[in-house]
Amino acid sequence: MTGVYEASMSRAERALLNADKDGGAAARRILAAIDAALFEALRRAESAADGSAAASRRAEIKKLAFYRRRLLGRLIKSGVRPTGDHLRALFSGSGSDRLILLVTHACQLRCAYCRVRKYGATMTADVAEAGVRWLMSSLRRDVELQFFGGEPLLALPVVRRAVALAETSARNAGKTVRFLLTTNGLALDAEAVSFLKAHRFHVEVSCDGTMSAQDAQRPTARGTSSWPQLRSGVERLRRAGVPYQVIAVVLPEDASRAHERVAALAAMGHRRIQINYALGRHWTDAQAGALRESMDRAAVSARRLGVELVNLTVKRREPVVLNSELTVDCDGTVYRETGVCLEEDFQEMKKRFRVADVRNAGLFETYGATPFDNFAILASAYGRGGMRRTLLSNLELGRSFAEAR
Repeated sequence: MTGVYEASMSRAERALLNADKDGGAAARRILAAIDAALFEALRRAESAADGSAAASRRAEIKKLAFYRRRLLGRLIKSGVRPTGDHLRALFSGSGSDRLILLVTHACQLRCAYCRVRKYGATMTADVAEAGVRWLMSSLRRDVELQFFGGEPLLALPVVRRAVALAETSARNAGKTVRFLLTTNGLALDAEAVSFLKAHRFHVEVSCDGTMSAQDAQRPTARGTSSWPQLRSGVERLRRAGVPYQVIAVVLPEDASRAHERVAALAAMGHRRIQINYALGRHWTDAQAGALRESMDRAAVSARRLGVELVNLTVKRREPVVLNSELTVDCDGTVYRETGVCLEEDFQEMKKRFRVADVRNAGLFETYGATPFDNFAILASAYGRGGMRRTLLSNLELGRSFAEAR
C-alpha cells in the first residue's frame, strides 16, 4: 500500500522544489490529491469487516499519517534550505489558522454532554502569552485566537493579557488577528461585554433552545436553572452590538427535533444559529437520518425567517470529529482538539493527543493535521469495539452534512 503513494509523494517533492517559482500551486494540487486518496482508502479499510488482511491494510495506511513532515525531512536531507514558500506550499493544506487557549477548567455548569473535565485550574498569563507568541510567529498573515474553557470569562484577566499581546504583535508583524470566545453566557456582565465589544470579538454562546431543554442538558453545578442568567447575558451582548451566534447541542435521542431548536432560538431573536450533534455518542442510521431530515426542515425555516443557519455555511467545518485546531491547556500542554470529540477521560485524551509544550514548540504550521492525519490518529486510538463504531458514526454523520452544503 505504501508503494502506491510513493510515486505521488516523489512528484510532490519535486513540485515543492519549485515552490518559489509558482507559489507552490503545483505542490498544493498534488498534496491535496494524496490527502483525499489516503482518506478514502482509510475510510474503506476502517469500514471493512475485521480480519487479518483488513487489519494489515489499516495499519499500513495509518503509517502514512503526517507524511508532509517526512517530505520536509526529505527536502532538508537533499540539501534544500526550506524557505517560507516551501513551507507554505507544504503545510498550507493542513492544520488551521486558529489556536485555542483553554484558559480555565472552572465552569458554573455541568452539561450532560461536555467532555472537558471541571477542576480548579486556570492558565497563567505566562502560558497564555507563550500561546499568543507561538500563533503570531506562524507563516500565516491572518490568524484567529479562540478562548475556551470551562468558562473563559471566569479567567477574564488572562484573556485581557493575551488579547493585548496579540494586538501588539499583529501590529508589529503586519498581521490580522481575530478573536473568538465560547461562553455559557452566565458571566456576560457589563464589564465583560464592554471588553468583548472594544476588541471586536465574535462570541459563541451555548444555548440549547427552550428553557426546558437548557435546564435538562445544562444545569448549574448546584443543579439549578441557568436560564435567567443566560437570557440576561445574551441580551447585554445584543444591546451592545457584539456579533454572536448561539450553539445548541442535539443528542441522538432528540434528533428529530433539531428544527424545533432552530425555531425556538429564532423566536428569541437570535439571527445566527448553529446546531451541534453530540460527539462521542453513537448515532444509529435511523437517528442520523432523522437529524438530516430535521435539519432540512430547519434550513427551510431559517430561510423564511431570515436567520443564518451556520451549518449550511463553510464556516462550519465538517466532519467535526476531524477538527484540526490545536489547543493549549492551562499547564501549557498543546494537544489536538480532535481528541476532545471522543475521549471521556480528559487527562487520558491529553496523553493520546499531546503534540508539544507551548513554551518550546517549533514552527506552528508543522503541527498541523489534515483530515486524513486526524482520522489516522483517531482510528489508532479508538479503532476497536464500541469506540470504533462511535468514531465511524460521527465521521459519516459529518460527511453527510458536508456533502449536503
